[in-house]
Amino acid sequence: MDTWIALARGPLFRISLAICLLGLAYRFGTAAWQIAAAQRRAGDRRLPHRTVLRATARWLLPWRLLRLRPLYGLASLLFHAGILLLPLFYVGHVTLWGAILPPWWPRLGRGASDAFTYLALAGLAVILLERLLVKASRDLSRAGDAGILLLLLALAASGYWAAHPSASPLAPRTMLLVHMLAGNLALVVTPLSKIVHCVLAPLTQLLGEVGWHFPAESGRRVAIALAKENEPI
Repeated sequence: MDTWIALARGPLFRISLAICLLGLAYRFGTAAWQIAAAQRRAGDRRLPHRTVLRATARWLLPWRLLRLRPLYGLASLLFHAGILLLPLFYVGHVTLWGAILPPWWPRLGRGASDAFTYLALAGLAVILLERLLVKASRDLSRAGDAGILLLLLALAASGYWAAHPSASPLAPRTMLLVHMLAGNLALVVTPLSKIVHCVLAPLTQLLGEVGWHFPAESGRRVAIALAKENEPI
């Protein structure tokens, strides 16, 4: 078991982290290149930068979602708080990341980590139930979306049990291995799934705005493609 744990926290973790970071960089760079290419082709290159910034801020901050869908918005807020803070600041994780973190990096103690774990689990459970039970959300969801939520649930739950071996349904070392493998898998799928919004979200409003600035002669070319170039608008 110790050999498997060493493998999971050593080579597998480094490979998974590299895939995650390189994949996110590729996805972000691709989106930025598409925005630049669309801007070059656009007939009207003027952009309402302040409007785009305001719209981006509204999407990044949860207030709009909390107002329109209070329960889902609160669940999303709690889930994101836990899933972002725990990997970066829990003292056990900081030890794992120690080689690349500065010595002043903040650390969450056991009590705060437990609280954020409870909040993340509660938020994940509400989001998963909403995806499964609410028809509007179910129609927009795929099996992979539920799979990602289940993976994150397993990651958070196994982390809690690994930190509290007396409550664990499995042997402590086994649960630790499960947690490490789930974490590595989550890193790998991050740039390949909807989790990629962690780097693409700031670009979505700009991408949408640029997309509406059609290249010159777009209307005429569409009319030709539809064989309606001689029909009045």
